Parts: sequence; C-alpha cells; structure tokens
Amino acid sequence: MFIYYFAQLGQPFEKVEDRVCRLLRDLTGWADAAYRDGEELRARVGVGGKRGFIAKTVTLDVGRPVRTPHQTTIPLSWKATGAPGLFPQMNADLTVARLGPDMVQLGFSGSYEAPGGPVGQAIDEALLHRIAESSVKGFVDRIAEAVGDGAA
Repeated sequence: MFIYYFAQLGQPFEKVEDRVCRLLRDLTGWADAAYRDGEELRARVGVGGKRGFIAKTVTLDVGRPVRTPHQTTIPLSWKATGAPGLFPQMNADLTVARLGPDMVQLGFSGSYEAPGGPVGQAIDEALLHRIAESSVKGFVDRIAEAVGDGAA
C-alpha cells in the first residue's frame, strides 16, 4: 500500500532543510547511542492527537540525506516492536522541496505490505490503511511543527 502526505511551510528552503536535517541527525545520534547501549531508536506512531488513541512503538531507521539544489530526500523506515508479524514495515522518503522563495513542501511518500496474506490485505483495505495514513499525517505534522517553531 502507498501513502503520501505533505505539509507546506512558509519559510525559505535553506532554513527548513537545515532544521529538518538537524532534527533527523539528532535522531540518528540517539540511534547510534542506543545501538551502543544494546537498544534501538524507538518512536510512537499512531492516531488521536499527542497522546495517541491508537499507538504503537516502532523502531525507526533514518538514512543519509540525498541533496540537490531544490530538494533534500531522507530515507526512513519503521517497523513495529513486538509481534512484528502482525504489523507491516514502512519504507519511505521524507522530502524537503523548494516551492518558491519562502515556500517549502515537507512530503512523506512511503509504502508497506500488509501482513497476513489475503485476509490481512482485506483488513488493511477496510480499516488499517486509514490508521496508517493518520499515523503518517501525525508524524509529518509533528516534524513540521518542530521545524516551524525552530525547535529542531
């Protein structure tokens, strides 16, 4: 299944790109420290606001950014902790793209394969894909909020 979501920020590309990369570099640093300690970088994704009505802890892998003059793409993947056979692994790209002098799009394009064969696919199409879309929306919106506030 494919998922795409984006947010727009009314800021210069260079500023947003720098903040997103710093934010994700910090996540990578946390991942390196966690790896040295025998742990993994974990995050919570879900729906229902900041507390998460439905949420799942996932391991998060942040790849190296690929830069061009007008776009930076960061590979991401996440997979659920515990009972991995019940939840899909998301492979995605987080992209910062210049739209104009003071307009940037923060886009997420990802895909996953529903576990459980045809039955899992039917359940995903009926309900779980909407939860995945909402989780991605929350993830992107939180990054956009952190970048927009300069909190990165």
